[in-house]
Amino acid sequence: MLKKLFALVIAAVALSACEKAAPPPVAPVSYMVFFDLGSVKISEQSQNTVAQAAQVFKSKANARISVTGYADTVGSPAVNMQISTARANKVRDDLIALGVPAAAITTRGAGEEGLLVGTGPEQKEPRNRRAVLVIIQ
Repeated sequence: MLKKLFALVIAAVALSACEKAAPPPVAPVSYMVFFDLGSVKISEQSQNTVAQAAQVFKSKANARISVTGYADTVGSPAVNMQISTARANKVRDDLIALGVPAAAITTRGAGEEGLLVGTGPEQKEPRNRRAVLVIIQ
């Protein structure tokens, strides 16, 4: 009889621990927007991507969006830092125009850091000229 009671107590404690466990973390959702050489203009396809990101953001409570701009290796590192920052800011402005609160968006330029496709100096690589949007909940 005592063994059965002990087993019931252990089972109750185990169930109680399961109820108090935190929900598993939600993986961030990310999107990429690409740009022409030396440009901050967003193509129609990339506008659709930004719109999709805005819709996903709106479906998540207490979400935030991080936007990081990048450049390829054409031009000086200082100019590439400026263009990558301008790209991140352009995406931020478009998100705001789509109803995402400005306070929920952080931006930064990464210049030539974090190349998607490794290249040498002065190499045109369209996939490196991008902004990455990450929705974090």
